[in-house]
Amino acid sequence: MDNETLWLFIKVITLLPLILVMAYLTIKYGLSRAGGAAMGSKYMRRVDHLPLGPKAGLTLVEIGGRYYLVACQENHVTLLKEFDALPEQINTSGIGTDSAVHFKEVLSQQFKQTQQYLAGRRQGKGGSGCQGSDQQDKK
Repeated sequence: MDNETLWLFIKVITLLPLILVMAYLTIKYGLSRAGGAAMGSKYMRRVDHLPLGPKAGLTLVEIGGRYYLVACQENHVTLLKEFDALPEQINTSGIGTDSAVHFKEVLSQQFKQTQQYLAGRRQGKGGSGCQGSDQQDKK
């Protein structure tokens, strides 16, 4: 390596960690303060937000002790409902557990059927697994 290439390599090795640290600090402290200033206010606050797509969502906003449910779209905001008190909280701890158990049972059943089909093929019992088509093949 010549002198100039070595000097460029040393610059990259020393400046890259510095750039990474500056980026980390900007993301951690700079952006959070900017977002907080834009979202925070003495008279209103966003209580909750539910995204419905990349450019749409539902937002629950508190203004002066009252709560408003608004639909936010790309170029449009619509008031859906006004509440005097905060709506009841939805219990999300049990959501999806029934469907997950059901899916596990269906997957297990399908796996067993596939294993039985493959075992039958290994033993020389051809067929598609459908009773009607096996009987037609025999005729």
